[in-house]
Amino acid sequence: MKRYLLAILLIANVAAARAQAPLYNSNESWARFSLQPEDLEPVTYSDTCLVFVSNRYIHPQSLRFVDEFLDTTSLKYFFLEKIDGKWNVYKENTLREAMEHLPQKKDIVVYAEGMGKIFTANVERAQLMSSQYNVNVIMFDYASTNTTYKPSKNFRFARNNAALSAGQYLLLLQELKDAKQRQEAWISGAKLTTFYHSMGNIILEQMVRHHNINGINETPFIDNLVINAACVSSKRHAEWVERIGFAKQVYVHFNRRDLQLKGAHLLTLRKQLGEKINKKRRAENAVYINFRGMAGWQHSYFMNFPYNEFKLTPAMVAYFSRLFNGQGISSNEATTLLATQKTVDTRM
Repeated sequence: MKRYLLAILLIANVAAARAQAPLYNSNESWARFSLQPEDLEPVTYSDTCLVFVSNRYIHPQSLRFVDEFLDTTSLKYFFLEKIDGKWNVYKENTLREAMEHLPQKKDIVVYAEGMGKIFTANVERAQLMSSQYNVNVIMFDYASTNTTYKPSKNFRFARNNAALSAGQYLLLLQELKDAKQRQEAWISGAKLTTFYHSMGNIILEQMVRHHNINGINETPFIDNLVINAACVSSKRHAEWVERIGFAKQVYVHFNRRDLQLKGAHLLTLRKQLGEKINKKRRAENAVYINFRGMAGWQHSYFMNFPYNEFKLTPAMVAYFSRLFNGQGISSNEATTLLATQKTVDTRM
């Protein structure tokens, strides 16, 4: 009976997600994006700007110029500026070139999303994070859905692509570490947070488990590393989380009522890290924060979305604002910010 109910919840959730997909993949949506000639420099008088690091195939002559398939041979760097409701997209040669176009120096969030995001959807999410928390966003944009696939195939497609993206994500972190060491102007003095949502955590897990991270793991250059609503197995997660030495602080957010992770649990037959965590098997270097009492059935409870009636409480906004601006938050401070001791569960 329980599995039957979970199946109904999963189907309802997938149907809601599929209903939104055409909005992002319509001709009207893509017409708001214009890939600029490679010899054209951005004007950057807009205050709405993003940086994307993508491993998708690019088709410059197409309306949908960013593909839905993975290209593991190279990373592409883009600077995006929004002017009069439309996005100008500039391809850059390096991360540094893209970041130097940002009009204001702010703290930086490197954002990896979960399943179901084509390029246009990732732009919306990155813009929301940038505007709501006043940060510069670097979106790691990997192929996490295909609009021609059925839900079950897309679930496998997204998981596989997240795992395949781990090596390229490591290259991005190496670039960030090198820039910090060289004290490049665009990153010098800025706080740096890496944020992984849902299946985006597969990238992190696979990178730590299966790639050589020695080059980035000597000293912590990331201020906050956030494992949010992770769609990865909770079993033995402490093994790989405790290998993370490149971040000063690690946070794990979970919510036992998370509807989407209940569906992932059903499909994989494994408890998900963002769903439920055994108190006796936790990483010693992480702070665990339970959002069950505040997030309800929600999966994306870190921002306010225009199409979602659920809104963050002022306490949640204050917490995530501090997190995304690279401020250290102890378990006691998190307890105070989130207003109830039951929401914070930590072993340091």
